[in-house]
Amino acid sequence: MKQFRQYAALVLAAALTCAAGAGLTGCGTQSKVSSEEEFIDSVYTPEVPENPVPDDVPGKDVEAKIGETLNFEDKLTVTLDQAIELDDVNKASYRVLVCEMTVVNNTDKKIDCQTLTHFKMLIDGEESYNAVRDVSAAVLARKYYSKIGSNLTSFNQEVAPGETIKGYVYVYAPTSWQEMKLVYTPYRYYSNDRILFDLPEESLTHYSEKLG
Repeated sequence: MKQFRQYAALVLAAALTCAAGAGLTGCGTQSKVSSEEEFIDSVYTPEVPENPVPDDVPGKDVEAKIGETLNFEDKLTVTLDQAIELDDVNKASYRVLVCEMTVVNNTDKKIDCQTLTHFKMLIDGEESYNAVRDVSAAVLARKYYSKIGSNLTSFNQEVAPGETIKGYVYVYAPTSWQEMKLVYTPYRYYSNDRILFDLPEESLTHYSEKLG
């Protein structure tokens, strides 16, 4: 997990440094962090069992839609509240989305929810972790939440028994797609069962103001 922590730290460091340099005020105390060690400490490390389920072991896929609350095996409920496209980008090259979600842990044991490990994208049949690890998308997301005065952050935590959390996943998207899904693996390392949230163009909410 050390390699993951170092990688995640670099992503967070780059995003928060760029955001602070742009004069943002909505990043909280993280924008004041100045050393890589402190960034590494700020990254939540998911618990990995001694014998994690290999990635090539099939799991079941459950389909879901924006705005739909899904009961996942009576263990958790999850809602993709909205998917917002941030229009202040060069759309001839790429697009940026933020997917806001609510996760409720209905069990008596804690679970993990970490953007860099528990989420990926399925774009026209191709799986991609890079789409949810892009620094430019992370920076633009922070600018957006700062601009609207929100303290919402990307998922980076454990979820205690009975706890409800809200967060977002930033997405570096292609200029066009036929089918795109946000893939959430709630019990990563323990099960490869996945929740696939469909992201059709017509269901996206657009934010058109300049983010600078």
